[in-house]
Amino acid sequence: MFEHIEAMDEAVAEVARVLVDGGRFACFLNHPLIQTPGSGWVDDHIMEPPEQYWRIGPYLVESMESEEVAKDVFLPFVHRPVSRYVNALADHGLVLRRMHEPAPPEEFLKRAAEYRQAATIPRLLVLVVEREPR
Repeated sequence: MFEHIEAMDEAVAEVARVLVDGGRFACFLNHPLIQTPGSGWVDDHIMEPPEQYWRIGPYLVESMESEEVAKDVFLPFVHRPVSRYVNALADHGLVLRRMHEPAPPEEFLKRAAEYRQAATIPRLLVLVVEREPR
């Protein structure tokens, strides 16, 4: 969700403002490690035996692109490293309580066999934070 918001710090400040002390917020993101510009699945047939792996782009570089989600409908996509999210949340009194990197569900893998080899690479990141007392 925050990867589609350019003004992330302002959005985090608003989350912190409306949460009661001790309130929790779950932030769901496309995992920043694999969503870097230039990243993607590689089927390397030059290696013997052939290999499959996920190429990582410039992870530490913040960048913004526009992605077309439907015909003539564009959303901003802002890549930020995980530390940028965690630190922005902490700067606004939102303390990290849990972090989840779920594997793709088995039902999804049954329908999309081409992802089976990538099942050990998390596509999502979930940060659960709690509002510190003010």
